Formats: sequence, C-alpha cells, structure tokens
Amino acid sequence: MRLFKMEFYKITARPVMNLALLAMIGFFLFILYQEASGTRTEIDGTVYQGLEAVRQDRRLAKEYEGPFTMEKAEAIAERFGFSGYIGRENMEYAVVREGNFCSQFVTDKLTDFLQTEQRPSGFSSGDTWENYGKYFVSGEFQFGYTRGWEKLQDIWHLAVTSLNIWLILMAVPVFSEEYSRNTTEILLTTNQGKSRDIRRKIEAAMGLGCMVCVLMMVLLFVMTGVLYGWDGLEASAGIALPRADYGSIGNFLGLLFLAGLVSVLLNVGITLFLSSKCRRPVSAVTAGVILFVLPFGVDRVLFPMLLGMGTANYYWGWVFMDLMRVSCYSMPVYLPHPGIYTVPPQWLRYIPVIATMTLGITVWRGHQNYRHSGMGRR
Repeated sequence: MRLFKMEFYKITARPVMNLALLAMIGFFLFILYQEASGTRTEIDGTVYQGLEAVRQDRRLAKEYEGPFTMEKAEAIAERFGFSGYIGRENMEYAVVREGNFCSQFVTDKLTDFLQTEQRPSGFSSGDTWENYGKYFVSGEFQFGYTRGWEKLQDIWHLAVTSLNIWLILMAVPVFSEEYSRNTTEILLTTNQGKSRDIRRKIEAAMGLGCMVCVLMMVLLFVMTGVLYGWDGLEASAGIALPRADYGSIGNFLGLLFLAGLVSVLLNVGITLFLSSKCRRPVSAVTAGVILFVLPFGVDRVLFPMLLGMGTANYYWGWVFMDLMRVSCYSMPVYLPHPGIYTVPPQWLRYIPVIATMTLGITVWRGHQNYRHSGMGRR
C-alpha cells in the first residue's frame, strides 16, 4: 500500500492539472445547466421557458407515462397538433421546435418529420410505418420524460473524450519520466523495483482513471436528475435511439457509463505502453494524442474513401472494411459514444473482445518494456 500511495502521489501531485480537471467537470455541469435553462415548451397555448418548462413537460409526460398506444398518440396529436420549427417559412429561428416533449415525440417517431423537416399533416404510412413507427404504439414501448437523460447521453461522450485527453497527460510520465531523469537503472536494481513497483505504477494510473471517471459520471448523473428530475429511467431506450433493443433508458445509461469506464482504462493502458517505449514524455504525449484520434480519422476519412473506390464490392474488401470499422469502434474515442449501439448487432459481439485484448496486451507490454529497459533501450 505504501508503494501504491507513493506512485499515486507522483502522478497526481500536479496542481495545474488538478485544477484543469475541476474546471473540466465544472464546464460540463454548466453545459447541463445551460441546456436545461434553454428549454422551451408550449402546453395548451401557454409558452414556458427554462426550468419551469422542464417542470411543465414532466407534469405533462406523467399523463401519458407507461405503455404507449395509438390512442395516446392520437390524443396528443389532437390536443397539441404536430410539432414543426418556429419561423421555418421565413428561415427564422429554424432550430427552435414548436410544441412540447409529448408532441415532439409523436412527431419525431410516428411521422416523416425527421426526413422532411416540415410540419407533417398526418402519421406516417407504408413501409416507414411498418418498419419504424408501428413499434412505438405496439403497447410494448414504455413512454416517459427522458429529455434530461438524452442530454446526458450527448454530453457523456464529450466529457469522456476530454477526460481521456487529460489522462494521457497525467499517465504519460509514469514510465517515460523515469527514463528522462535517468533513474530507471537505479530503480530496477532492487527486487521491488523490477516487480512490485512496476505493478504499483500501473495500478496507480488505472486507479486514477477509474476514480475520475466515476466522479464525473456521478456528478453528471446527479446534476441531470436535479435539473430534469428522475422520471423516465424506466422508459424504453428506443425513445432516444434508432434501435430499441437495449431495454430501458436506465439500462442503456448503465451500458454507456460502463463503456466510458472501459474507454478510460483502455486509454490509460495504451498511454502506459507508449510511456514505456518513449524516453521523453513529450514524445509519448504526442503519440498518445495521435493514436487516440486516429480511429476517428480512419472511420470518417479512410472508410468513406474505400467505400467510394468500390472496395466493398469484393468479398475480402468487404471483410477488411468491416474489421477496420469494428476495430475503430473498439478504441477509447468511440467506446462511450451512443452511436456505436446503432451499428449492426454482429459487430457489437466483437467490440468487447477487441477492447479487452488491446487493454491486456498494452498493459503487459508496458510492464515488460519498462522491466527490461535497463538491459538496453531501443
């Protein structure tokens, strides 16, 4: 425990970086507050703004809470009409939605509004209704007020991404700083230095990642509940996702939080590997940031390029592109993103496997690289 405390202190004893973490958490809490204070809703001819709009939306959603049916959808449409954009005809305030949470839900899920962005005249029909809209009125879908949890999903990915960048800066010196200070050979002359101390360095870095990730998760979750209320955790996840096979919003948030924690641990593992390979912390930081954002570039640039070249028309080209993309989604930059749960189900089976294998390999190689660094560096 003494070694662990010493290594943990060496990593965290940086006041500027600690202040940066507090500022980062405060920034995301402020974003949540700003989102809530910017809420607008119209109920029975009255317009509400800010936190009062949230309270009124919650009260209204309570009237329709539970299994959603066509009768409820028709009652909402008859009472409030369908929801469009305010001033869209004159291109003014194009991003401001009419209506309230209930009417916006009915409009988004049961009409073609998301395709046309024009106020619909009726419910969708044909294949659109059979393949999408029909599910929401089957009686199996649980309705509830989920605006806050939807905002939390959006913010969570950005928060974990920022946290991972911060952790790269914090974890990089674990091994590389020992190289730059020429203390490695001295530390590795002892039995503890070649075994227990290396493990404690890794445990301290991983422990820091877990601690700050859980702290951010708890604060954002509590802040969301305070601002938007605790309603809607039992609502179906399909209220916020194109696919609806993840149970309730509460279950889906649990998956997102777990994916965020895995993202942090994997990011720390990769950073420790780079730290064990680089003599200078600056080199490790540069490599860490590049590797962190690289999967995003591959997915958004290289994948469309190969697709345009017709690579997917060939069997092995299609297999290669699938492997490339599922590998990208298994990396820290994508793991906490809600969008990965909309990918083909067969991909999702491989993401935990790839992430776990990558974590194990990077941590093991980081341990071995540092342990044998005294025998001659690269």
